[in-house]
Amino acid sequence: MKKQLLFYLLLGSLAACTQENDVQPSPNTLAGEVSGAYRTNPYVDPSCVAIPASQMPVVTLRPESDGIVSLVYAYQFPKPGSQQLTGIQLSRRADNAVQLTHGNVVLGTVQIDRVFTNNGMEKQGRLLRINALDTQPNVPYFTGVKE
Repeated sequence: MKKQLLFYLLLGSLAACTQENDVQPSPNTLAGEVSGAYRTNPYVDPSCVAIPASQMPVVTLRPESDGIVSLVYAYQFPKPGSQQLTGIQLSRRADNAVQLTHGNVVLGTVQIDRVFTNNGMEKQGRLLRINALDTQPNVPYFTGVKE
């Protein structure tokens, strides 16, 4: 009986010490918070109504350091291509949004807001708005939802 108890105690302690891969820590940096792919749809950006769903533009924010990201704008319509901008600085605003700045120009924000999915359902999600079209020629106007 004692051997069975010791065996189950050993088995239980080994199972309790295994590493869990499903639990991910929350991002502690601004770059970790906003990094990822943002996709637009006709509900979020009505100017994309004529573009097929498979050819919607995507913006990817990749962390370079704790407060700096690079932006890659990939598009399929009218012909495939991409644009990249590096060294975008991040800062937290008073309304809890994260502001994207390149040089002295504010490119846009990432904030939690009401967003619409591809099928028109409304939900809470992270929304990227880039609106520095006139001041930065290689940065497009873009509104997208984090995937």
